[in-house]
Amino acid sequence: MIRAAGCEPITDMDDGVAQADFVCILCPKTKATTNLFNSSRLAQMKSTAFLINTARGGMLDEAALYDALSSGKLAGAALDVFDEEPLPLDSPLLKLPNFLAAPHVAGLTREAAARMAEVTVRNILGVLDGQPNCELMLNREVLRSAALAATNNSK
Repeated sequence: MIRAAGCEPITDMDDGVAQADFVCILCPKTKATTNLFNSSRLAQMKSTAFLINTARGGMLDEAALYDALSSGKLAGAALDVFDEEPLPLDSPLLKLPNFLAAPHVAGLTREAAARMAEVTVRNILGVLDGQPNCELMLNREVLRSAALAATNNSK
């Protein structure tokens, strides 16, 4: 599928980072991904590349990012997550013309908020009716057990 789109798959992250024009950090924050983009990894990126982080703060060394952006070793960066949120107004990153900051609300559109509210109400009504939609719940097994126990207790 990747090759059919005219692309070559990359199996090594460092190779991919070195070749990419845009790198988007979209993985969960774990011990393995904390400080994933440090000065060493940023140095592997092309000077014409852009870095985007919408995952979690702490996955990117912000001081190393500042150095890469201010020295021209990286073309630009856009983040909506930071080590400290909100990003302090005295952050040196905010003084850079090739840096874009968003206040960790990239996914909060009116449409997304309305959909979340609708799903929440439907889930609450389903639980109250003894028929939760377990596919939309976070811990499906716990909710299934609770729904089964509630059904058995009401009989």
